[in-house]
Amino acid sequence: MAHFHINHAALTGNSEEPANAAKPKEEFPNVFDYPDFIELRPQLRSAVHTVAEESFDQPVLPVKIERMAVALEAQLERETRKYEAQEAVFANQKTECSDLVRLYTQILQVISRQPDPNNTDLEDLIFAVDQTRQALRNLPTQPGTGPLYDPDSVREIIPATFYDFVIQRLAHPYFIRDDHELKRQNLSAEGQQFVERLAAYAFRDWDAYLTHEYDAQHIIKNKKKLDDQVYYTKLEEIELNYADKAYAQVFADTFNDFAKLLTPNYLKNFDIHTTPIPATNAVLRKQLTEIVRQRFLVDAAGYEHVVDQPIKEIKAKYAFYLKNFS
Repeated sequence: MAHFHINHAALTGNSEEPANAAKPKEEFPNVFDYPDFIELRPQLRSAVHTVAEESFDQPVLPVKIERMAVALEAQLERETRKYEAQEAVFANQKTECSDLVRLYTQILQVISRQPDPNNTDLEDLIFAVDQTRQALRNLPTQPGTGPLYDPDSVREIIPATFYDFVIQRLAHPYFIRDDHELKRQNLSAEGQQFVERLAAYAFRDWDAYLTHEYDAQHIIKNKKKLDDQVYYTKLEEIELNYADKAYAQVFADTFNDFAKLLTPNYLKNFDIHTTPIPATNAVLRKQLTEIVRQRFLVDAAGYEHVVDQPIKEIKAKYAFYLKNFS
């Protein structure tokens, strides 16, 4: 529950402060700095995910919803902190700030759909979100220009760069035509989902992703009256859901292998997002392709198996727990 400090002296008129005393500056009520926010964040994240899902007019791939949700959450926090620091809205930011307030309103509506009087965390979240929304609405306007939000999520993979090269090799089993052109119409339905998922990894904030996993685990570990079987089953579901974090290390190792091969013999510098790879060199192309095959555990049919072993280990671990501790 939210706690309020009551100034009894002020209520009774016995305050020692003079009537015209300057009021202390009120702190900006940022939901992301709310006490015990770690308890509230999973429910906020769930609401943001719902907003993202409902923003599409027609059914889309789950990965698109995930990307939208992650982008919205990042935008929500970064813009809120920006306006908190500015303590004002510049003339060119009026529309952006209004859109931010509208986003908070949508989140508040989602959270309020299924009220639970016994869920004090939900009450706290509603209070904190509304306080932040009202604070943003009440910010004074200021002449001049300020920075506008530029989300990283709008970035696209540049052709011939690292991620483009790797994804094109991993997509081989899903190509419809022999020219292996990496376009949606040249990929099977399964291949389109596969490429979308790998493309999302190119710009994923893996630290934030791991925080998401921790939050989900934290909620389960702090739930009361869960029997052992339900407890371990839910933790297993979370670990399986986040098993694709294994790609973070694999992509990092692959990039390091590429860098060793490419610099300085072929390139002076090698940036993961912007440097084109001289893949017209047949020998180099074959060497880089072999690195991809080894790092991503590609089988004879061309399918990668990065998460196979992590998933196997997760299932074995929880099978042991369920057998011996439930």
